[in-house]
Amino acid sequence: MEGKIQIQTIIGKATTFRGTIGSAENIQIDGKQIGEITTRGNLYISETGEVEGKAQANNLLIAGVLQGETKVNGKMEILATGKFQGEAEMSIFIVEEGAGFQGECRQNKK
Repeated sequence: MEGKIQIQTIIGKATTFRGTIGSAENIQIDGKQIGEITTRGNLYISETGEVEGKAQANNLLIAGVLQGETKVNGKMEILATGKFQGEAEMSIFIVEEGAGFQGECRQNKK
């Protein structure tokens, strides 16, 4: 996700959300989300963010924690502070030095 992205939906730092989120816009998780997130926009999991379950997005940027399964149409990027555990499918995969990745990775066709 190049440049500054505009966030339309934020799950706050002190918030735990259980359930399904469906959106066409960009989502930022600063708190905890347990369940499923599906967006045609981008998903950003900040350093304080934690997601358990399934996540589907156009692009995914992980600075926090994602445990579960993810399908990304474009780019999945794990920053140095980020941790991923589970199964991931994406077109482009970037892992910064120091990031955590444990699981399976598949590249989809563009």
